[in-house]
Amino acid sequence: MPVHLQTITSRTTLDYTFGEGYEIVHQAQRSGPETIFNNRSGIVYYYATGAATDEFVDEGSFPHAGVNGTEQVNGLTFDYCSGVPDPLGTAITTELRLYEETIACQGVTGWVDANNRNEACGYLLAGLPGDTGMAGLSCWTIVVDLAGGFECTLPQEQTPGSMNNFGWSAIYFDMLNLNLTGPVLNSSGYGTQPWFEYYDLSQPLGAEYLGCWWFSYPISFSMSMEGPPTDTVAYYSANPGTADTVELQGDVEVRAGQAAGWTITNPAAGKSYALIASTGKKDLGVLVGGTAHLLVDWLGNPLLNNPIVMVGGTYAQSLPPALPASIHVQAAEYTGSLTPANITAMSNGLTHSN
Repeated sequence: MPVHLQTITSRTTLDYTFGEGYEIVHQAQRSGPETIFNNRSGIVYYYATGAATDEFVDEGSFPHAGVNGTEQVNGLTFDYCSGVPDPLGTAITTELRLYEETIACQGVTGWVDANNRNEACGYLLAGLPGDTGMAGLSCWTIVVDLAGGFECTLPQEQTPGSMNNFGWSAIYFDMLNLNLTGPVLNSSGYGTQPWFEYYDLSQPLGAEYLGCWWFSYPISFSMSMEGPPTDTVAYYSANPGTADTVELQGDVEVRAGQAAGWTITNPAAGKSYALIASTGKKDLGVLVGGTAHLLVDWLGNPLLNNPIVMVGGTYAQSLPPALPASIHVQAAEYTGSLTPANITAMSNGLTHSN
């Protein structure tokens, strides 16, 4: 058995934002609004430790829903415990990887070797805390904010109930190389199995996979994932500018004949916002002196004759009984009256599929 089970203590929640590090919070600020996978709602007793060369790939599934067959992950929440003495709270680096597919006791689909793992996305979270209380053990819940360009798209199950598995892993490195850090165990997520795929990265290239391993209990590693509503995907300019800073979120699924809504998650004091929509996409740096991008083809394929003012940074309406196959929306930030010259920033785009 490559891991060692130990009992846990209470956990402290930290919000991690790329480029900013972490702070103590109660929940992520921008991720969601949906929880699309949750393996954190069971009763927690144990955590597991392993070496920094061990990659334990766990699994889960997204239920078949909507029309585009994918889920966009814009937030991750995972739990770990550490016995590494760390008075400064910066001793741990975690490497997270998300995989499109893993097959039980066969491993990650497309894995070649440790240098070619075929991951869909990878994230390096530096400066996380170890045992800051210097009492032998500290446990943490890390809420990772991926909204704003760090999102990861993974496939849903192919047919309802098939539970085709995506994979995910977390490797823990510490400054002292004590191997006293590891994931908390839980069991409640859709598509989880009571085993994990074990890779030993110290083995020769191509020989890292050592098979599937399991505990004596039906448990997996603790992880939840957040994302936008079904069939909604955020997108960005290929070359973002300094004024591409507004964060636009879809609140619910966009469906014909139903209510829809959009929210600015980082409204600025004294600014106004308007929503534009189109059946086409663009990527034109033509606003705010070329530092903000128009991401919808509002002039060529507009859905709205005029931008809709988002009072207080939100807007909701009932949709007509028929919709185009794809709708693309974006928000503009402005001061005074809504004219191109008064625009101060632009948001990400959102694609809604029907």
